[in-house]
Amino acid sequence: MKKALLISFSVLAIFTQSCKSQKVNLTKQFQSEQLIVVTAADWTTIQAEMNVYELENGQWKSVMEHIPVTLGRTGLAWGKGLHDEKLNVGELKKEGDGKSPAGIFRLNGLFAYDDFKTKMPLLKVDTNTFCVDDKTSPFYNQIVSTDTTAKNWNSAEEMRRKDDFYKYGVFVGYNTDQIVAGAGSCIFMHLWRGSDRPTAGCTAMMEENMVALFEFLDPAKKPILVQVPKNEYENIKEIYELP
Repeated sequence: MKKALLISFSVLAIFTQSCKSQKVNLTKQFQSEQLIVVTAADWTTIQAEMNVYELENGQWKSVMEHIPVTLGRTGLAWGKGLHDEKLNVGELKKEGDGKSPAGIFRLNGLFAYDDFKTKMPLLKVDTNTFCVDDKTSPFYNQIVSTDTTAKNWNSAEEMRRKDDFYKYGVFVGYNTDQIVAGAGSCIFMHLWRGSDRPTAGCTAMMEENMVALFEFLDPAKKPILVQVPKNEYENIKEIYELP
């Protein structure tokens, strides 16, 4: 096992060095002008920091700084995203592992319990709105309403909870293109239980910070989430020309 891990990390090191010599401009590749960066101390911590940027005159300008967030109960694991799959070395995200996905992901829209004036499309969720986490269902990792969809799943997340954790939320584009059953589902940014309380695999924060994010995000600027441990960020920062 140790030998296999050494080989994997050797491959990653070679890939990283190769990418550094052939940098990828995130803005040019994905036309993104808004960037949310979440960095954690290591792969297993439940606490992290969020910094938010917007492109101005070709440079990343800081918009929100040092915002505390919480992650999955078992930390982070590489997941299927916009980043090169060769970065996905070691443990990968899977359904039920309690890990938040590491990598680069689009932010696909917003959801809330009530109406909220936003630039991004917002889904007002009710007690009939669910996110399916049953990997055997054809609706796996999809938002459905039992008003229009017949129930054919054994488990799903209620999007209109009895608490306020989903009062405001952002849909993270994890495992949403060419969905892989069992790779992980229902990944959001939402309100936290507290600074020392982990999530099941999402990224959570105080309500005031989520509201600020709601008001900031603009679909025309194609916002992207970069979420990794700090040492990994130093690598992909060079590869993707990040702030």
